[in-house]
Amino acid sequence: MKRRLARLSIPLREPFATAGGVVAERELVLLRLEDDDGAVGYGEAAPLTPYDGVTLDEVVHALLGGSDDGPPQAHAAEEMALLDLEANRAGRAIGEPGADAIAVNRTLAGGPPAEVADRAAEGVREGYSCFKLKVGLPDDAERVAAVREAIGPWPALRIDANGAWSPAEAAAAIERLVPYDIQLVEQPCATLEEMAEVRREVDVPLAADESVSTPEDVRAAVAAGACDVVNVKLAPSGGFSAAREALREAAANGLNAFISSTLDGPWGISAALQLAAGERVQLACGLATLELFDASLALALPPPSDGLLVVPQGPGLGLAIDDEVIREVLVEELGD
Repeated sequence: MKRRLARLSIPLREPFATAGGVVAERELVLLRLEDDDGAVGYGEAAPLTPYDGVTLDEVVHALLGGSDDGPPQAHAAEEMALLDLEANRAGRAIGEPGADAIAVNRTLAGGPPAEVADRAAEGVREGYSCFKLKVGLPDDAERVAAVREAIGPWPALRIDANGAWSPAEAAAAIERLVPYDIQLVEQPCATLEEMAEVRREVDVPLAADESVSTPEDVRAAVAAGACDVVNVKLAPSGGFSAAREALREAAANGLNAFISSTLDGPWGISAALQLAAGERVQLACGLATLELFDASLALALPPPSDGLLVVPQGPGLGLAIDDEVIREVLVEELGD
């Protein structure tokens, strides 16, 4: 089996601000596998240090060394590439048959309220019916108010603090924002125990994100009474199979779930769409993030239409990305 790694750096159209910091470009590692018969599979490693604490160098080291002890993002890339290769050989998609399209939310970064509201209004014109707004910043109330005014009363509005608040801060902030008809609050505090404390104080549903990656994490969230919803992501979960098990564990315990990306590339987005389709995920997913990229790679999948993303039907990940498109964002090739 031939292995090739490529380090990519994808510029964003504008800096993406959250409570955890600002991202101006998205660095990824792309793994390419080729078997002796010429079948090829691609896997994407998508660590995001401000989100998960994992560096790109840690992932590269694990993928170059073939270490089983590497971070979950390396496991995700290995599994994705193998699934893609096997499914390409068999002429099928990597996921189970399911929905033809997945409802997605428009993600709104932190920023000046008027600018964020303009992007929200643009999303309404494009047909989105769900929006997720980053909070945990000093001007949250103004930004949430501006977005709700821009989208009107009907679309769902989620807020995501990325664990920025203490329990007391979270309860107070949620109370201030309740008048803007919040569908759910994602990761208001850093830990499940803190979230459970907040959940006892507020009526708005809470969603766990950073604190829930594995089926074991889901069980811990249930035991703590920490959340009503879980947000599952392929990269920090450790791959397609692990994320699928987390979704199934949530369903078995009566929790709603959706799938999001950590500003993933098209390989990760395609795998997540196929997973959402096969698992019949009903809540809008946070997978419409390729549009944030300022590179040709953003066009590897069709853009959302009326708040829906078409599910790639294969073979494999269902992608046909020219080498030139990858070279546009290539930093270096690593190993063989």
